[in-house]
Amino acid sequence: MSEAGGVAPNLGAPASAAEAREQVATACRIVARYGHEDLTLGHVSVRGPEPNTIHIKGKGKALGEVRPDDVIEVSLDDPDGHLALGAHLETAMHLEAYRARPDIGAAIHTHPVYGIALGATDSELEFVSHDAVLFRDGVGRYSATGSLVTTLAEGRLVAEALGPRRAALLRNHGILVVGEDVRWAVLAALTLERAIQLQLVARGLGELVPMDPAAVDALYPIKYPANFVDEYWAAWCRAEGDTSTEGRR
Repeated sequence: MSEAGGVAPNLGAPASAAEAREQVATACRIVARYGHEDLTLGHVSVRGPEPNTIHIKGKGKALGEVRPDDVIEVSLDDPDGHLALGAHLETAMHLEAYRARPDIGAAIHTHPVYGIALGATDSELEFVSHDAVLFRDGVGRYSATGSLVTTLAEGRLVAEALGPRRAALLRNHGILVVGEDVRWAVLAALTLERAIQLQLVARGLGELVPMDPAAVDALYPIKYPANFVDEYWAAWCRAEGDTSTEGRR
């Protein structure tokens, strides 16, 4: 996810377990507000200050009501970590993504309407908007099943489908997006859904006219510099009425 192709700096890495829980809870509420809530399903995770530990939303609460006490800790070194008490059934998806990608600082799996819809087709995300430029490396596809991802073997297949990219569509199911830190993961989740929605609207108006690859590459550093993501995170936190994590960015 870095410009040079190596491991990107984890700009918003939590300094403590408590801050990791705050980041997860805040991110859950943000994505819920932008159309990602689905009953009590969906989850956000953050790599903790210890690189082999993640903090992830526990089951039982809707995304919009998650608070730090609803976040659990799981070790990447524990082969049975996906079975931890209070863990979502699909925790394996997160664990295998982090194990495969040391550059991942945060991950989000949700069931947004447009993401599910695109994943249920053979269409690809086109560069018809600036939103799509965030995914200039493409969007992965997990097509082994349209069911839940509950085993480590299935989680590894999702991680393989994700590859080095920011996002993957899970067939008939939802999305997995990742980021260098929680801010980038939230941006990916919200921007992917908007990009797909805009593509659907454009297709209904006429033939798509995507940007060419050179234009996409030129626009990316202008549209998505790190300081913009700082601003976005601060704005999301203000809208949430939660300044607990805003000042630490």
